[in-house]
Amino acid sequence: MDDFAVEAKGLTKWYGDLKAVDNVSFQVKKGSSFGLLGLNGAGKTTTFKMMVSL
Repeated sequence: MDDFAVEAKGLTKWYGDLKAVDNVSFQVKKGSSFGLLGLNGAGKTTTFKMMVSL
């Protein structure tokens, strides 16, 4: 991590045969704001839950 407050690489989450999150990667620079937008069921909450549980 260089100047990043958060960095995620290749996050993937399966629920049985359903791939809920597929290879998500992102970086958030220190001191910046970040938002994740998407439709219902797009995997936003699942992505953040994976980040918090690491």
